[in-house]
Amino acid sequence: MDERFLIELLEDLASSRNDDGQKRDILLERCLNASESDMDEFLDELSHSFDTYLSTLQTFIFHLCNKNLRATPNFNLKRWNTSLNKFASMLINDVVMKNLQNSDVPGFGELLHNCIELLWRTDNKDNKLTTKHVFSAILDANEVFGVLITETYGHHCIKRILFDFNMLIRIEQEELLKAVDVVATLVEKCSEHEDVPSRLSEGFSIYKACTALLETLRSHQSLKQILLVNRKNSLPPTLDDMVRLEDKESRTQHSNRKRAASNINNNFTLLSSEDEQNLALLNMPKPQRPSDLPHTLRALELRKIDSFRILMEFLPCTSCHKQALAYFSPDKYFLEEELSSDCLYRLPFEFNEDDKLGPWDIMLSEDTIKDLRQLESSPDKFRTVIRKLGQISLGKWDELRRNVQTHAIPVYEIEADNDGLKILWQVDYGFSIRSDSLTQLVKIWAVTDNKEQIHKILENLSIVHQIYTPKHLCMVEQTGKDNVILPMTFENEEEIKSPENGLHTSLMDDEKLLEVHKMLVTNKFVPLSKNLYKSLALGGFNFTFQVSKKEYEIINCPASAVVIGRSGTGKTTCIIFRQIASYLNRQLCKTPSNDRVFIKRQIFITVSPNLRDRVKEYFNKLRESAMLAGKKISMAQFYEYRRKKEEAEADGTDTMLEEGDDDDDIPNSFHELEDHHFPLFITYDKFSKMLQETYAIKNLIKQRKLDADNIDSYDKEGRFYQKSSFIKTTNFVDYKVFQKRYWRRLNCNFDCELVYAEFSIIKGSNPEVDFLSREDYKNISTKKYPVFSYNRDQIYDLFQKYETMKIRNGDYDSIDRTLAILRLAKKKALGGPHIHEVYIDECQDNQIVDLALILKVFDRANSVFLAGDIAQCIARGSSFRFQDLHALMYNWERTRAKTNHSSIINPKQFELDINYRSHNGILQLATSVINLIWQFFPNSIDRLSREHGRVGGPQPTFFKGFQKEHFKIFSSNSRESELDDVCTSNGQKLVNGDENPFIEFGADQVIIVRDDKAKDELKKLINKAGLVMTIFEAKGMEFNDVILYNFFNDSPACRKWRVIDSISSKNSEGVQTFSHEKHYILSSELKHLYVAVTRARQHIWICDENPEYSIPLKMYWEDLGLIKVTQSVDEIISTLAKKSNSDEWNQQGKNFFEQRQYEQAIFCFEKSGNKKSRELANAYYLQQIAKDSTNDSDDDTIKSNFICAAEAFVKCSRPNQAASCYQHV
Repeated sequence: MDERFLIELLEDLASSRNDDGQKRDILLERCLNASESDMDEFLDELSHSFDTYLSTLQTFIFHLCNKNLRATPNFNLKRWNTSLNKFASMLINDVVMKNLQNSDVPGFGELLHNCIELLWRTDNKDNKLTTKHVFSAILDANEVFGVLITETYGHHCIKRILFDFNMLIRIEQEELLKAVDVVATLVEKCSEHEDVPSRLSEGFSIYKACTALLETLRSHQSLKQILLVNRKNSLPPTLDDMVRLEDKESRTQHSNRKRAASNINNNFTLLSSEDEQNLALLNMPKPQRPSDLPHTLRALELRKIDSFRILMEFLPCTSCHKQALAYFSPDKYFLEEELSSDCLYRLPFEFNEDDKLGPWDIMLSEDTIKDLRQLESSPDKFRTVIRKLGQISLGKWDELRRNVQTHAIPVYEIEADNDGLKILWQVDYGFSIRSDSLTQLVKIWAVTDNKEQIHKILENLSIVHQIYTPKHLCMVEQTGKDNVILPMTFENEEEIKSPENGLHTSLMDDEKLLEVHKMLVTNKFVPLSKNLYKSLALGGFNFTFQVSKKEYEIINCPASAVVIGRSGTGKTTCIIFRQIASYLNRQLCKTPSNDRVFIKRQIFITVSPNLRDRVKEYFNKLRESAMLAGKKISMAQFYEYRRKKEEAEADGTDTMLEEGDDDDDIPNSFHELEDHHFPLFITYDKFSKMLQETYAIKNLIKQRKLDADNIDSYDKEGRFYQKSSFIKTTNFVDYKVFQKRYWRRLNCNFDCELVYAEFSIIKGSNPEVDFLSREDYKNISTKKYPVFSYNRDQIYDLFQKYETMKIRNGDYDSIDRTLAILRLAKKKALGGPHIHEVYIDECQDNQIVDLALILKVFDRANSVFLAGDIAQCIARGSSFRFQDLHALMYNWERTRAKTNHSSIINPKQFELDINYRSHNGILQLATSVINLIWQFFPNSIDRLSREHGRVGGPQPTFFKGFQKEHFKIFSSNSRESELDDVCTSNGQKLVNGDENPFIEFGADQVIIVRDDKAKDELKKLINKAGLVMTIFEAKGMEFNDVILYNFFNDSPACRKWRVIDSISSKNSEGVQTFSHEKHYILSSELKHLYVAVTRARQHIWICDENPEYSIPLKMYWEDLGLIKVTQSVDEIISTLAKKSNSDEWNQQGKNFFEQRQYEQAIFCFEKSGNKKSRELANAYYLQQIAKDSTNDSDDDTIKSNFICAAEAFVKCSRPNQAASCYQHV
């Protein structure tokens, strides 16, 4: 027999899969034969760690119930029942009853139900006493009875106890009456039971009649008892007493006693008409005498208890269960219906009826917000401007419209004060939140006394107005009472769309076009509101801005949703605005019933630490600005607040978020989370580590069964990577580790990155299995997963070899970790505080199994929002598909609907197609790449509506005849020899007598290359002329100008690019024919190209040395009229010569530092002259190098690297980081 502790056997049962019952039988036998002390220890551990073992305990008890039913005739049933009864009774009393506070945890009701079933099947005389005790304990515990009776298993359990086991006659009548009242209260308040069958309605009427009559008659009984007590406390009257009755006072008292006694009798004939109707409904006679009262009361109580059976038929019910949970734990649960509808999902700075503005929405441009912020130090001027804006909103414009520009769209100017301060405004058209329609509105372009600024704005507006549609020109003024001008509303109309290509680029130079794009597209307009005014006055910095109708629909979606959109379409903005609206309204709204303030527990999860940091920072700034709007403050307090704020800003230092800073305050377990931790912003890696701690997963390295032809064939590999005896290394395998430690040992000719991604299809695409079998992998759709569609046997062999080596080396990867946690999550609930909302951004960077894990652990969340773009799916090792996500979300909703007894709500899908980042010139180039993916790999990405912008821009430029020698002009070494000492007045040097700018990239310009090797080569070529990044490093970032360098020259696709000629009618002869087998690599190559192109906001130049590989795309783009071809280096130089100042370089360095891109941060800090930040970035960079060296370097090198990093940290006064480096050696 297994001699391990009972709890160890149970844990082993939890971790095992595909168990045929043998382990459960071993555990059962040990339990039935355990000593009293062992059993007490086992039950005590179960009770104290109830949530941890709940799921496994469920499985075990369910097995016992089935085993009891299948007992064979020759089985020693009497001995079995005696032992099993004792075990079941102890489990109920010592574990389940001691954890009634966990009755809201999914699975509790099922465990209780199965334990009671097991107890009664053993047929012991003590079962009735135990069951009676269980019912009493449940009823006495705070609101537990309501929680259990409203959910499926708890309801069935209580129904079995009362009616099937006939405990109704044994339980105290007082307890039964209390139970009936609990059920009736829940049913009566539930909106789901307004329309019910007549039989149930009649049953509820009987209950209400009994309850009303009991209340009336008990009041009569109380009066009688009071009189009887008074009578008992009086001695029988003596003769003297009888004589004294003649006394007036005594006569009065005697008369009152007689009248009261008489009223007891008379009141039975003076019952209210409602009481008499209730008696008639119950077909019961009226009590005629006081002596009838006890009998009538008993009869009513029995009739009320009889109604219990009918009331039980209203249940189980999801709505009633939510009510019961809210009563059970008000701080953990809340009822949506308790909150008034006007509290739901309002953006903090949208128009509010309390603002008392006129019929016109006033939209303030970014420049206007800056102008108003400059007026904060002049409160009087600030208030004057706000009053003027309020007057504009009223529509009384007779004195407020002085035309300063009279093109197709008039622009007006009004004097804000006597010092020359002017407000520049116009009537425009857009979506209004307050009217929920497309309507005319007012845009404020500036509040300034700067004539040059006004002139520049007017000049740009004259160009902007050229692309306005007829809707803008429809300036018919609706006039209301008192000559008030009212905005026109356009129903069932789409929002403004520009001409197909935006402004035609031939109308103006590129720089003008970019200014227009900034004003019309990237400009964010903030609605004027009281909240905005108060927040601005107190120094608020970030505000929610005007959104489109579709975006507002996303923000107000009450259910789970998936938001899909290409790069720059506002996916993340929708996620953040939805989150802040939901969060703030929950904090600020109280329920009318008990004035409780709810804490909305939200979690934001993404793979990228950079994105996590940016979203958290933006959310916190929005929250801070919104909270300022809610401050009640006097003028004296206001001036003091402003003074302190200005002092803090003057003394403030430019701090940077360092590694680990953000996680310091976040617990390592979900059980340790408290309300002040929310909203919680974490990476998927941190999320996984928290789950490991929560589920007490100590060792992720476990042997997994592989579906290999012959696993022993790899024995000769052995433990190929021998860890150092003193170097502390990680067992975690990411792409870098895979590439350095495993790839060369797989010995194949495929692309490393593609193979790594393909492994994730085998192991990360189906959450129901650890990995696909060879046959299942070979049978998956080649259209859905086109890469290696003809090499799947070879890939599967490589996968098996990789898994074998990984296991023997004691390593694990991200999917191993996810699957290990998912197995436990399926068996036991997460525990910890209830999570209301989950937000997942850039979900395409996750595996499907990652998302399955998130959905599983948050299966009781109110909603889950996901946003992503599969065209950006270049995360190494990702095999994400939105088709798989849709199926996963639907199954999740279906499963949790069954668990929570609710209807299935299909998650909504939204598509965003308006791009707010790039102009149409870049967008059309990106769209052409997407079209190629659809052309060759139609099922590999989602087919969305074509994205569009509203303004054209500089056409992407293709450098024909490019050679890397052209880039030598950027090299500081060559510049010094080529440039003479003659300078212009603005510091630009002269080359060969011609004025030529000092060729240096700015902080918002970048050269993007394919990989680290190409980056190193280019950096040697151009020295320190500008930023150089790989496509993978640049993902998620934006730059004004991008040079895409040697993308085709360094492409592993080589001549396969020529297949693009096949879609052009001009090139029909000698063109390659497309086939998945030959051209699969283009699927990932085109996605990389899309990501590279969409990093640019303004300009992109494509410079490639290999015409053979690049010409097919060049001709494809030329045919579509999407690019400009040039052979002039000067043309590129003239645009690139944008030298940045030290502040701009410093800010970019800070951005890179917080994104953990230390090499780029060092470069930027050198440019800015920030020596201190440069040294800190260098220390982290050295630490990064040291960690990477553990995968492919000898012990001495690794040790030396960590020591160098530690010394650098010491120099930067970072003792903790230095100590961490020393720990590695």
